[in-house]
Amino acid sequence: MWKAISLGLVAALLVGATWQAALALTDEQVVKAVERAQRYIMSQQGPDGSWPEAKHNASPTPCGHTEMAVFTLVYTGVHPNRDAVSRGVNTLLTRNLDYTYAVAIRTMAYAHLQRKLADKRRDMIRKALITDTMWLVQAQGVHGGWDYTSLGGSNGRHDLSNTQLAVLALREAALAGVEIPRTVWERNYALYNKEQKSDGSWNYGTPPVGENNQLGVNTPGYGTMTAAGLASIFIDMDNLDLASGCPCRGGRSARMSGDFDRRVDSALGWLEKHFKADKSPKHPHNENAWQRYWLYSVERVGIAAGYKYFGTHNWYKEGAEYLVRIQGGDGGWGGLSQTCFALLFLYKGRAPILYNKLEYEGEWNNHRRDIANLTSYIEKVKEQPFHWQIVSLRAPADELHDAPVLYITAEKEPVFSDGHKKKLREFTDTGGTILLEASCGNPKVRRWAQTFVKELWPEWDLKPLGPDHGSFKHPNLLKQRPEILGLHDGVRTFLFYSMDDISCPWQTKAYARRGYLFQWGINLFTYATDQSPLRAKLQARLPVEKDRYPGAVKAGSRPSLRLARVTYDGPGWLTGRNYKVFPRLQKALSEKASVNLAVTEGGVEASGLRGHDIAYLTGPGEIKMAETQKQALKAYLANGGFLWAEPACGSPDFNGAFRKLCAETGLTLKLIPQTHPLMTGRLPNGKGYSLISGVQFSRSLRVPRLGRPHADLTGIYLGDKLVGVYSPLDIMFSMTGYDACGRRGYKMQDARAVAMNIILFLTDRPAT
Repeated sequence: MWKAISLGLVAALLVGATWQAALALTDEQVVKAVERAQRYIMSQQGPDGSWPEAKHNASPTPCGHTEMAVFTLVYTGVHPNRDAVSRGVNTLLTRNLDYTYAVAIRTMAYAHLQRKLADKRRDMIRKALITDTMWLVQAQGVHGGWDYTSLGGSNGRHDLSNTQLAVLALREAALAGVEIPRTVWERNYALYNKEQKSDGSWNYGTPPVGENNQLGVNTPGYGTMTAAGLASIFIDMDNLDLASGCPCRGGRSARMSGDFDRRVDSALGWLEKHFKADKSPKHPHNENAWQRYWLYSVERVGIAAGYKYFGTHNWYKEGAEYLVRIQGGDGGWGGLSQTCFALLFLYKGRAPILYNKLEYEGEWNNHRRDIANLTSYIEKVKEQPFHWQIVSLRAPADELHDAPVLYITAEKEPVFSDGHKKKLREFTDTGGTILLEASCGNPKVRRWAQTFVKELWPEWDLKPLGPDHGSFKHPNLLKQRPEILGLHDGVRTFLFYSMDDISCPWQTKAYARRGYLFQWGINLFTYATDQSPLRAKLQARLPVEKDRYPGAVKAGSRPSLRLARVTYDGPGWLTGRNYKVFPRLQKALSEKASVNLAVTEGGVEASGLRGHDIAYLTGPGEIKMAETQKQALKAYLANGGFLWAEPACGSPDFNGAFRKLCAETGLTLKLIPQTHPLMTGRLPNGKGYSLISGVQFSRSLRVPRLGRPHADLTGIYLGDKLVGVYSPLDIMFSMTGYDACGRRGYKMQDARAVAMNIILFLTDRPAT
């Protein structure tokens, strides 16, 4: 198994959290740095479409800078139709290169250009891509390495710097659909195994003659080559060992030698020990040598291995802070190549994380590239970069939210501490989604999973997801579906459980035979986020927004009120309680209007509502209430009680059920006009918010509510007396800011304003 995440980390994350948050680099600053660097690179282009070149070690002709500039611009999102890129590509196509660095970088440029072009231009780039790829294949030496120029299969000089660039290029070519002979990967993996040091590091290699020999031979390993070496063996194994324990036999993965894992652990250990964002660790020249190249190598390892931390170091955060701080006034970082390396680090490293994979003591990684391969598939389909990440329950709970979905796979019953279980429950209660898999369909794990789920989430039952579930319909309508059980809390399905193995198809890239599982992987994170834009790595999960309701509010003559949830048969009545929705409202009322709202969350039958000012009724569907309780509710309202009702997530089923309940109890519903104090906020003694304009809604309502930017409230009447308010749109869950698929409600600030108006209105209502 890979090395467990080193978490002396926890203390490092918690100490000084307040001032670190205040000084933290923002994604907006990173985006600005990226744009400035792109402008700098384009400003260096010559009138003929090339960039100033130099003759590097053993290069027959000056080259490399144009290749690097075009690749960097294309990779970081500059469209091929932009003049700078278009002219640069024309220059690349005319060059006859025999230099590994330049050919490798041009290959990567072609691989990314191909995805963004169409028709004849795409065909031309495709042909050039294949030509460069075949050059790199034949240029490899029999030992598995590359030199500055082609080795043609000989046993000539090689070094691990040329080699890692060639491996990177061949990976991009393979992802673009070019066939790479298996022997290329086999020989390269054998070379890296041979040249890895006992401490897990690599140096420049052991070239017998030629340039930069002093960086290899007996020189101790150093940062740039260790990071590059580790990234390279990941690439090799991704193309060699698609099995990684697959196929399953008898509920178990096939046994693996463990050699790769040991090498990875050893190299990661070296990086954890020596990582520095502002230095090139242990470089034989000095620790300032090739620092941007070092960070570029670090980014590749972090992404390939799925690690957020090397030891206690958040590699992207620290690297980005350093680079943004030292960026030159012209947008560069000390020349073209160094600027390109820095820009690639900032751009690639900030990509959104789709899935977190949980590391724990046990068999959590038998199919080690399952989520990595799923993420690569999604990148290709969506044509944008994404990441995956390994996380631990020893880290703060907030870190689990780096991705919308936490993936837990087990082939042996995991043993989670009480603290770990509490953290998993906290994760789902704060909007997180879990995907749980019994790896290889292991029968013991299947039994454990049922018990585990019932222990952590006793309020709800695991049930099969029906064919109409959102994760089977959008954005991919699945003709074939995985057998998935789910926990639905009335708001959303927050836990998905596969009793059968789904990770082997991801591990083995079974696109043709089990392609629906890859499509479901897209659907799952789309469901979990309600199609919201995925946040970049340094973006806050719930960013601070400008207050759109800045006006002062105040209570009426009754600043203290009591509210109780109304119970009925089934779990629907407690919907939203797990998200701690009312504590949010209580806090806002206390801070903004000095209102004391006492809430009974445990639930009260309608017959026990006496003494409570407000009865809160919600749910996702049917309201199963005994006739005696229906009449008790009517009596409560007749005696001065007040009913606040709303459908969880704006559920149409609850809407129908509530209207039926009203009809059965003699209650009538009338739309509250925009002149009503609930809408205007103009109260006899107190003051609320104006809800008649500027109100914003959740994604699913943006089109239906066009031209109607006001709150939507309906009065509940007993005869001519207003005895309650019904919102056909979700209010309380919407106050959390969490995502729920298809939620029909308000945006967070607007939901809070609507909820506060209801309570403030009641502070001006006479006591009964």
